[in-house]
Amino acid sequence: MFSNERAVLYVDNPMAAAPLLQWLRDNGVDATALDPDDMGGLAPALTFSHGSAIVVPATEATRAQELIDQFDEAGEDESDEGGGSDA
Repeated sequence: MFSNERAVLYVDNPMAAAPLLQWLRDNGVDATALDPDDMGGLAPALTFSHGSAIVVPATEATRAQELIDQFDEAGEDESDEGGGSDA
């Protein structure tokens, strides 16, 4: 990570980072993911033993955090709507 970049979020599952990364990019944030080291593909199971970091330029960190909060709120709203019936 370069000095002008800042990790704004760590995600346990690298697969979960993809939708969030796309959300940030769609909203104009130059975001990238730093995926865990899997020893050059020799130990692919290591990919899921460490999380991924979402990294943005330091100048966009505040905006990125606001978007992450919106993304989380939208996910919570969807899970509330999908609840079972009361009957």
